[in-house]
Amino acid sequence: MAILGRTYFNTSLTLGSLIEEDTPSTINPATRLVCTIGPVSNDAETLTQMLRSGMSIARFDFSYGDQELHQRGLDNLRKASKQISTLCATMMDSLGPEIVVMNRPSKPITLEAGQTVRLVCDSSQQASKDVLPISYPSLSGTGLQPGRSVFVGQYLFTGSETTSAYLTVQHIESETSAVCIVQNSCKLEGIQLTVHIGNMKNTAPILAERDKQALQTFGKPNKIDFVALSFCRNAQDVKDARAFLNSIGMQGTKIVGKIENMEGLVNYKEIMNACDVVLLSRGSMGNCVDPEKMFLAQKMLLRECNLAGKPIYVTRVVDTMVDAPRPTRAEATDVANLVLDGADGIVLGSETFRGKFPVATVETVLAICRQAEKCFDSFAYYNSVMDFAGFHSINPNIGKTEALATAAVRAATKLKAAMIVVFTVTGRSASFIAKYRPKQPILTVVLRSTNQDGSDNTAIVAVPAELEDGAQVVVPRLSTNGLKWHCTGDFVARQCLQYRGVLPVCADPSLGSPDGAILKAALQSVSVSLCRTLCTVKYLACTCQHVKCHGHFTRP
Repeated sequence: MAILGRTYFNTSLTLGSLIEEDTPSTINPATRLVCTIGPVSNDAETLTQMLRSGMSIARFDFSYGDQELHQRGLDNLRKASKQISTLCATMMDSLGPEIVVMNRPSKPITLEAGQTVRLVCDSSQQASKDVLPISYPSLSGTGLQPGRSVFVGQYLFTGSETTSAYLTVQHIESETSAVCIVQNSCKLEGIQLTVHIGNMKNTAPILAERDKQALQTFGKPNKIDFVALSFCRNAQDVKDARAFLNSIGMQGTKIVGKIENMEGLVNYKEIMNACDVVLLSRGSMGNCVDPEKMFLAQKMLLRECNLAGKPIYVTRVVDTMVDAPRPTRAEATDVANLVLDGADGIVLGSETFRGKFPVATVETVLAICRQAEKCFDSFAYYNSVMDFAGFHSINPNIGKTEALATAAVRAATKLKAAMIVVFTVTGRSASFIAKYRPKQPILTVVLRSTNQDGSDNTAIVAVPAELEDGAQVVVPRLSTNGLKWHCTGDFVARQCLQYRGVLPVCADPSLGSPDGAILKAALQSVSVSLCRTLCTVKYLACTCQHVKCHGHFTRP
């Protein structure tokens, strides 16, 4: 049975505080922000500004552009990240079974409401106002029938522009041709035209040959952290992708299951269990689900992922900012509600890919997230997840790591701790802490491990803090008026950025014991700033699984 969530809202704000102008904040919110990198945002200067503003993950969508374009953006990202010592993960979005219009003319295609246009599976035909050739071999077995809706719009469409066409299937001519009626007048233009057929059964492979080549020539050499599967339909799609990634040496890369069609929505539970991260693509999903039911799908997916401890991201939040410097009031409220409903992060698409205000969009969305987190009732959320899992019972069925995580969150809440400290090799312990959405930031010290080939899986790459016994820890840079975490790290540390509230740093265990020098350096690195800015806070909670580290630590 589907589970609908609730909004965890609790605030002591007064009307006066709403009227007062906020002072600029350097504290990044716990909510993650994924930004799609494109022509307007792939230069080093813009990327630096986006990183400073709080971008957590950079997304490279191979549905558009060549590898040279994406490589240039990635190179500039890493230069910017190194320059300002800021950790940023990378996500590669596959083309998958996406359908596009082929053989387009140089000029826009003008369609008039009421006219007919043919969709054909024929790459030899030229696109025009009368025929639209699509990149799919046959309509047979797709479920296409009279009355079905078809959407044709530019890549990363917002749905409001006049470059999108809404079609209704009139009749099927053959296995490769269907006649449709145009519902609205428009001009089809843009960098690429995508086709979305309502409730379609798409049998194409989850990874197209172009995707496999890109993963081998771009994903593996660049050590991409996440691969997003477009139009993921079931757990088998995730397994097939995992098998291919393993076969080319990308075993450590996480898989993002994008739920953006009816097949994916129907099979969301098995996708959620099979993948590492869930992404609700509201743009494409909106073509399959009735508008009045879209919120049901969203609330259901958010709650299910929250209860399972699976990170979940949502797209399409401030489409207006593609052309305007401010979002609508409805969009601003939408962003806040996603935070209050427990989303781990938000994905910006056209706003940062081709929008006029990429940096302003990042700043605006994260400012909204920051305000929403002030009102997030973290303890009510914690109790809700605990109650659902039955962990408040006398004999709960709970593993040791999760038991430690729940105890740490509860202790940190009661002690009003400034921070929760987690030691991890894989990031799993941090994920359990993040599942319960504590109010405190989760300082996650990633210890070095080795890959299957014997090479180091982690590395010290930032200026470390040095202690008397020679231990080194990569530490965040802290501002005087709050925490602003900037650090660089390894594969696992970057992937920890997928979790809401997790603050990853890297440490080399060969230089000291976790319950000694490394712990001391990690706590020392944050305690100075905490003493200046959080004078009423006395404790730092720690979940290091060593006897000497259990409990809490009095701040110096």
